[in-house]
Amino acid sequence: MVVRTHKPDYILLTAVGVLVIFGLVMIYSASFVEAVTRISDQTSTGLGNQFYYVLRQMVGALIGTVGMLVLQRIDYTVWRRFSVGLMFGCLVLLGLVLVLPAGWTEVNGSRSWIRFGEGGVFGLFSIQPSEIVKLVMVIYFADWLSGRSEKVGNVTYGLVPFAMVLGLVCSLVLFQPDLGTTVVLVLIGGAIYFAAGARLWHVIGAILVSALVFWLVVVVAGFRSARIMAFLDPEKYYSTSGFQPTHALYALGSGGIFGQGLGLSRQKFQWLPQAHTDAIFAIIGEELGFIGTTAVLVAFAVIAYRGYRIAGRAPDPFAALVAVGITSWITFQALINLGVTTSLLPFTGLTLPFLSYGSTSLYTCMFGIGILLNISKHTSQQRIEEISDGPRTRSPSPFAFFNAAALRRGNGRTRLSSPGSSRGYRRR
Repeated sequence: MVVRTHKPDYILLTAVGVLVIFGLVMIYSASFVEAVTRISDQTSTGLGNQFYYVLRQMVGALIGTVGMLVLQRIDYTVWRRFSVGLMFGCLVLLGLVLVLPAGWTEVNGSRSWIRFGEGGVFGLFSIQPSEIVKLVMVIYFADWLSGRSEKVGNVTYGLVPFAMVLGLVCSLVLFQPDLGTTVVLVLIGGAIYFAAGARLWHVIGAILVSALVFWLVVVVAGFRSARIMAFLDPEKYYSTSGFQPTHALYALGSGGIFGQGLGLSRQKFQWLPQAHTDAIFAIIGEELGFIGTTAVLVAFAVIAYRGYRIAGRAPDPFAALVAVGITSWITFQALINLGVTTSLLPFTGLTLPFLSYGSTSLYTCMFGIGILLNISKHTSQQRIEEISDGPRTRSPSPFAFFNAAALRRGNGRTRLSSPGSSRGYRRR
């Protein structure tokens, strides 16, 4: 496999840059009413700042841009050395969120932030560990699974340790409580584990167990059960859990083909809760219509295409699994947010990557893209080949990593090469 260092994937970079800039515009449009009314209630002067949220998001965008440009220059292999330390640090932060006083961590009933200082809604400065752990978990599992090779499909040495680590992380996030992020973490872990070589019956079993746990969580937590009922009949629960999904649909429906016009949304005037965060896609639909929402979908499709293409041409198993993890994280989270906003899924608090308000979410996603861009600089010109007694197989698909995985399945699972393996990735 020919491997050269070359320019990063500029198409991926362009798609992300367009979404970030567009997100800043839409955050201002969706949040200025909230900023004037809510922030004015918390300041001694009584004067609201309509730029409050967008200015904070611009700081996150600046941090994310610098971090992305720096990370795309750092060789991706460096992160293997720090994977365990990074995971330990994230576990500590997730634990602190649960033990610190509520005044330091709680916003809108969820203990998901660690904030420092006073000021505004989220303090002078805040971080959200559950967002950071998404990227760290990708690096940790990619390192751990790429080093196990033949043991990935083994229950004792593969599935059980993997499930224990994933379960620990998800439990800490679920206690915040944050069911939406928990679902995303499970999907990220599942995508990496499957790509690394999980047996099909392991995947099916994990899906069944996850569904059972999800059902138990919904039954035990009354407010989540209410969201399920509102999902089934939002009009019936309009005054409670159905209020937000109903007005999200009102916003999308009133946009039509071309939208009401940028800045002319009606639902953001205290009708649609969290218009600048969880439900920003509804505001995009109301102001820019079908054309605007389609453009967003195309941008995320480009990110998914280029990300999995990078995974398919990755120079080694670790790089391939990191690329799969980062791409799956952003893609799955976007799909869940879009599904929630359009009432295809029960409403849950989850940001739309690069577009929703949330500095930690923004710069963490951009950091992940930075690592993905660095991997793209090392991708092969010739795609993954099957090194075997038969002829070399060249896949034309952008999802070549998964195609190659299918070719390399032995005894029902993928075989990722290890340092001592005679099969798999090879430079020539």
